[in-house]
Amino acid sequence: MKNLKKRAYFIVNEHAVLGLPMRLTVSLVIGTVALIAILSYITNPCLFPERMIVSLTPIVTALPGSEPENVTFTVYVNETDGHPLSGASVIIKGLGGAGSGVSDDNGKVLIQIQVQLESGVYEGYLDISVKAACHEPFEHQDMIKVVKTS
Repeated sequence: MKNLKKRAYFIVNEHAVLGLPMRLTVSLVIGTVALIAILSYITNPCLFPERMIVSLTPIVTALPGSEPENVTFTVYVNETDGHPLSGASVIIKGLGGAGSGVSDDNGKVLIQIQVQLESGVYEGYLDISVKAACHEPFEHQDMIKVVKTS
């Protein structure tokens, strides 16, 4: 028998060979952009978060001595138009204590924390942090002043 050589014939198309990697690259870029858009919407459903107004009482608290004291703060969280903001998480911390709460339907939170000024220290400060869905976080260091009266 004769040696039969099998020949394979391929259709050569220069445009397909060059176009395939380009199409894959464009598909990957578009897919990546779409995936990033979807994930960013899932993690933060609000594209334009609003601001909020945070007020509290008392701003200045007096402690009678160096012993730890329980202090209650009333925090109000409102929209910029004045409507109460419910469901906002509020944290007050500093001077050895911390407390947290969630605003009610009236935008009000009562937070009680135990604070202490060390011996020889006559004033200190507490920090406040407020976060709510679709709103810019509110963080203020040294917002509450604590003073020793004796």
